[in-house]
Amino acid sequence: MISTQKALIVIDMQNGFINDQSRHVIPKVVELVERWEATGRPVVFTRYHNYPGSPFERLIHWSKMQHAPETEIVPKLQPHVARARAVLDKRIYSYFPSEGADIAA
Repeated sequence: MISTQKALIVIDMQNGFINDQSRHVIPKVVELVERWEATGRPVVFTRYHNYPGSPFERLIHWSKMQHAPETEIVPKLQPHVARARAVLDKRIYSYFPSEGADIAA
């Protein structure tokens, strides 16, 4: 049976992607997640993980986002991660790896 329940997907709000130019979005995302949770609907987080030998590492020599703390969700969202319906780890930039296909349906 396919669920028609809507979920909020919080994509890649990770320490390694947040910098001085993007830090201002964290409180806005926290507020959005809190308001969504108040409706009783599910929240799903994604985390990108680069890996040794990835196309990013091979082609542009980018080896970040392979280990904590870079791969961890930002601290302000950690309480929400603990309550999330799911946390999907992915090795591609797509919204859903194959493991998340059932949630996307």
